[in-house]
Amino acid sequence: MRVTRNIIFCMSTIAPLASRFTPGHLADLTPAAAQTIGAIRRWAVAQRSGAWAAGVLQEQLGCARAAAHVQLLIEEVGAAWPDPFCLSPLCCRRVSHDEALLGRMLETASAGDRPAFDRLCSDLLPADARDRLFLGRNVLAGAL
Repeated sequence: MRVTRNIIFCMSTIAPLASRFTPGHLADLTPAAAQTIGAIRRWAVAQRSGAWAAGVLQEQLGCARAAAHVQLLIEEVGAAWPDPFCLSPLCCRRVSHDEALLGRMLETASAGDRPAFDRLCSDLLPADARDRLFLGRNVLAGAL
């Protein structure tokens, strides 16, 4: 599966990247974005340990529909991201550069601010990938 190869764990203090912002803490994100990042981290741990990842998501989110939509978001991110998506460890309060960008993307998509969403990731992702991620987040928002 492409997603499991394209999502990796890393230390949150990585070499400086050309970015529009500096990664911060999970607490800096909106609660929905932080919950989604946490769910993605748990999904990755479950995948690596051979556990049923969908069950882990459902347990954390408390809803099978939300778990399914997070899995779809993970698939979209894994397919769209040009490099492996870097996750901080599950226990870490800091976010990686990729998590910070995804968190900001989730926040702007939740606010319905498509121009800001496109400005955040237009140099990283093609238009069709941005469309899928924007729409996927809107569907996920209805499930959370």
